[in-house]
Amino acid sequence: MNLPNLQKENPVEYGEVTMTEKNLNNRIFGLILLTILIVVLFFFLFDKNRVLALSVPVNPMVQEDLKQARALQKQGQLVNAFDVFEKYALRGYPDAMFHVAKSYSRGWGVKPDLEKARHFLRLAVQYKFSYRGQSAYELGRIFQRSRGPNCDTVAVGWFVKAMEWDFKKAALQLSKHYELGIGVEQDTSEAVYYYEIASRAGYESALLKYADILLKGRYGVPENPERAYAMVEQAVASLIRKAKAGSSTSAQQLGRLYQRGQLVPVNLPKARKWFLRAAMMGNRGGMHDLAHAILADAHDSETYTEALIWLQKAADLGHGGAMTAMGRFHLKEKYGLRKNKALYWFNRGIAAEHGGAMQEMAKLYGKGILGEKNIQEAIRYARMGRDIGHSGSERTLKRLLKKLEKLKKKPNHR
Repeated sequence: MNLPNLQKENPVEYGEVTMTEKNLNNRIFGLILLTILIVVLFFFLFDKNRVLALSVPVNPMVQEDLKQARALQKQGQLVNAFDVFEKYALRGYPDAMFHVAKSYSRGWGVKPDLEKARHFLRLAVQYKFSYRGQSAYELGRIFQRSRGPNCDTVAVGWFVKAMEWDFKKAALQLSKHYELGIGVEQDTSEAVYYYEIASRAGYESALLKYADILLKGRYGVPENPERAYAMVEQAVASLIRKAKAGSSTSAQQLGRLYQRGQLVPVNLPKARKWFLRAAMMGNRGGMHDLAHAILADAHDSETYTEALIWLQKAADLGHGGAMTAMGRFHLKEKYGLRKNKALYWFNRGIAAEHGGAMQEMAKLYGKGILGEKNIQEAIRYARMGRDIGHSGSERTLKRLLKKLEKLKKKPNHR
């Protein structure tokens, strides 16, 4: 019997079997690729700790405009600078996002708004650009100032990101978190580790803090006065150089260093000189400190007036401490001020989220000064201060709660 030649008689059938095998292999390979893609997308889209790096738009003309805006900012033309930053931030330029966020966080040319600052910084860190690490650092600083049970932990996370993106200044903040156990478990060895990193990077605050640790031999670090004073000398020289180059914050820091005399001898004339330099450069903190330095040695109405002018300038620029100080001076009727304006200044301080103003208002309601006594209102203001981390408000709150408990135990209390 001759067998049929199946391959010749059924070429289509054999051909279909061959193609089915190929299709099956292709489908399996496609499924593998799809699975890999889904896994990758899952980690990128759902891992909250991952920040994607987007490409940065390049436009030399925009960069020149941003450079000019930064120059305007240094000249004190904050509103004009902000307008430029905002325009380009809305067009997707990360450098502009960073600068507009700093303006919102500090109130430079615009009303302070931490939520808007946070929004632009979150957009900025998605780009791999020169300010990426600093943007993460600024986010950490904003979360430090924010309310909420997890804000300190989130702040630490952003400081860690800043370190990953080579912004060593974040080490100084991490050292403080570990030293005090804020947002992390207290770990002094970790604190020393980060102080060492920040001091080696040349950050003056870290140099001074680490010098203090070396002088006292704290946290298991052996005493080393020679190295400590060398670090103080390095920090002071750096601050002077920066202050003379136009850094108002460096000038203010020098003023405080000579005023407190912790690592250098007390020198009040030097302190006042540096505070004045900071104030003349528009630093509201420098204005506040200068006013208090003047008042510490004032003996006539003309000097009082000079100090109060600086203090009010600081307040008008949004310095909550200056607002609270003005309220306290009015309350005590110092320097010829009237008591009836104290509430005005304390309310301004509360609007600026200054804990001291909240504590003062709690005291006023608790004692019935400048109005009817109201323990519930006093407790409300003390809680406001406590919730933003003001220790004075927390102490006042504890006293008020004890007072309320005693009142509740009285027979005629309703």
